[in-house]
Amino acid sequence: MIEQAFKRLEFLGLKLLIPPRKFTLPLFKDEVDRLKKLSESMGIEFKPVPKLALLNGNKLEILEWDLNSRICPFYDEGCVVYRYRPLACRSFPVIRKMDSYEILDLCPEARKIHVRSDTDIKKAFPEECKNADIFFNRINEIKKALARRLEAGVAKEYFKIEFQEKHL
Repeated sequence: MIEQAFKRLEFLGLKLLIPPRKFTLPLFKDEVDRLKKLSESMGIEFKPVPKLALLNGNKLEILEWDLNSRICPFYDEGCVVYRYRPLACRSFPVIRKMDSYEILDLCPEARKIHVRSDTDIKKAFPEECKNADIFFNRINEIKKALARRLEAGVAKEYFKIEFQEKHL
């Protein structure tokens, strides 16, 4: 499903670089840069992979990275980079939808949480909600950049060719 949606967006230069079944933790470039420096100084093996890229002329711009590990390399009886952890970690177990919050029940501890209304979630997880908002806004900035590409006419030729093929 996700792969099919991204296939339809490739004409914009948007490319999914790993299959969704391999998605782990989403990371932004500044987070990858920060965690690379920390991992080197701590002797921790950290090998994130590009997840989503945009072809900009002849340059590939990485929009989102992936942790590339089901087990966090920064977890050793607790988070060893807690102060510098990525937004996805800072917002856990809260995820922001368009106009609401949800509890992400990926781990057994999160499944024990029984708050479900927005009000209850905001009250129980104020910092996590704040970070979920930041994460959501950063993803929306990527979406807006793609929309600007559409408005700038990047896809006009694609639509023109597709229209001509259908109507010839």
